[in-house]
Amino acid sequence: MGQHRDYQELLRRHAANPILKAADWPYPCNSVFNPGATRLVDSRQVLLLARVEDRSGISHLCAAWSPDGLSQWTIDPAPTLVPDRQRYPEEVWGIEDPRITWVPELERYAEVYTSCSRGGPGVSLALTRDFRHFERYGMILPPEDKDAALFPCRFNGLWAICHRPVPGSGHIVTPERFDFTRSTLEATLDKSGPSV
Repeated sequence: MGQHRDYQELLRRHAANPILKAADWPYPCNSVFNPGATRLVDSRQVLLLARVEDRSGISHLCAAWSPDGLSQWTIDPAPTLVPDRQRYPEEVWGIEDPRITWVPELERYAEVYTSCSRGGPGVSLALTRDFRHFERYGMILPPEDKDAALFPCRFNGLWAICHRPVPGSGHIVTPERFDFTRSTLEATLDKSGPSV
């Protein structure tokens, strides 16, 4: 990016890139990559929810915490969110590529991630307040689809998600355009709303 002088450089790799690697992990793994990232609303810490490929080639998610997003990382000593093949068979080949959104209306973070199923990649949803306890809702967009992110608010009363059907380019979708019943995402998120 820095070689073109006709435009202002928007993003630059950190000099120490990658800031986290498999050798930093507190347990054996093949690789660490493609994390979801957020600044926590309560502590202002930076949290990375990294895709970690284990020694068998199956991916799970693991949280890493830092005060500045560059140094002093604390990595969970064990996987944070693992595939649950019994309750969510769409995760049979692992989970990966999380996108994190703070959703003020729900007072929760939404993790939209790729589930690797026998039928191909699909988009799954989990909600959390603390990245320790997760409410999992399973697949919300069927194969083949991946790389999704939930918008932090509703549009005209409807939740929307940006995603990438495979093959294809990115799309912004509201529930009435989902291939499954319109009520699925609405019901999933509405029942998870904050207690009154």
